[in-house]
Amino acid sequence: MAIMMTSCPGCGLAAPATGGPLPAERVASAECWQRYGELLARSYTVADCRHVHQLVVDSYVAQHAGGESRREIQTVALCLMTLCLFVEDDADPREGPALHRRMMADRPAYFHWLEPPPQIGLMTAADVLAARDAVEHERLVRAWSRGVWRAWAPHHATIRGWNARALTRPDTPDT
Repeated sequence: MAIMMTSCPGCGLAAPATGGPLPAERVASAECWQRYGELLARSYTVADCRHVHQLVVDSYVAQHAGGESRREIQTVALCLMTLCLFVEDDADPREGPALHRRMMADRPAYFHWLEPPPQIGLMTAADVLAARDAVEHERLVRAWSRGVWRAWAPHHATIRGWNARALTRPDTPDT
């Protein structure tokens, strides 16, 4: 009996078909989506992996960018913006949620859909799952993030512009 294989349309991951659910807003196979879920579980349950959790999320979302709904445009924009800061500026991934709040503080209307670049042949969630320990997990996550960020090179100027616009406005005092 031949094993049916699938290929993820986002990253190209080849895996035996499971017939699992497809993600609603990601361009991903069910099998790739399942591996992403396993990575999230690792982030939540292994304390030594938690500090790079936002890199996992940003890398996966950017590698599997989906439709053109307002929500999806904002999600991909935020993930690309923090991915830029993590990869180019060595920002701490633990600051991801705080950065996202600042980036969305004024409900920016300037985000727009960016044509996702081809990302077949880059590292995938499955590559990161192969890590034997937390040190290797971090090394693989960071390598994955750098590869995904490089793939978005045609849009780097736009993403950097979004960061400048969102993060350089004066902070408003708490009242």
